[in-house]
Amino acid sequence: MILLQSSRKLCALKDNLLQQLPHSIMVYGAIAQIRHGNACNLEVCVDSWPAFKTVVCRRQRKAIQDPHNPFSNLYTLFTKDVASLRTMLKDKTVINWKQPCHFLVFPSSFLDAIQGEKQKIDHMLDPTCILIHHDPQSLPDVRADLAPRISSLRVTHAEIVNQSVKYGGSEHSLDYIKNCIQNLPSCCILDDNGSPISWALLDESCAIRMGFTLPEHRRVGYMKVVLATLARKVHMMGFPVYVSVEENNTVSLHAYETRNVGSDTVSTLSDWYRLS
Repeated sequence: MILLQSSRKLCALKDNLLQQLPHSIMVYGAIAQIRHGNACNLEVCVDSWPAFKTVVCRRQRKAIQDPHNPFSNLYTLFTKDVASLRTMLKDKTVINWKQPCHFLVFPSSFLDAIQGEKQKIDHMLDPTCILIHHDPQSLPDVRADLAPRISSLRVTHAEIVNQSVKYGGSEHSLDYIKNCIQNLPSCCILDDNGSPISWALLDESCAIRMGFTLPEHRRVGYMKVVLATLARKVHMMGFPVYVSVEENNTVSLHAYETRNVGSDTVSTLSDWYRLS
């Protein structure tokens, strides 16, 4: 295992991963976040350099404070070769199998390699489609009547977000969401009392996730505004613009595609798994 730390090598890796899209999008996004200040305290491991086959993005070891928190032991993976991935997964200097961990895997077919290392595995999310937008500036303008109500999420909003996601509901997930809100872009629409009614935010791999509109406020176009606003913000920061949507959420998938929120839908799925 080689830990890439120099800015020059990370830049070269990022350029190489750009040629591997769409399957490299999550690791590509994580490296973009690292090069933008690394607010999420990530680091990058490769199997070899410069001719790498597998990349693992993980939390810096010194940044892990709670050994029982799987969100602090999250791994984002990309590989060109499953045998190389298996070798990296067996390396105890790369993966901390003693602590509960999360894996963000794309495509989901790599699960077999992970499951071979650990028998107990929980499927955290339904399979998701990745929608990549190559021209965020072409997104529709924000409705004038909603402009005054558009804001970024605050840490005080983390609890309502935590209640809306499938992997939420715990103190660990709440801390993870707070960290995303504090350190990464987000967007929401507020009601007259200043409470969010529709929102989305970035995770540490720069994926637009956790999009949700309260049921009583749906079917009026709020999420379209949230996603378009956040996509522009993310694009201006130099991050890739892509949305992660559960495969069974056909309403949202259809809306994103027909409204040009996602201009390139990747048919290969990604999954988020927890191992303990």
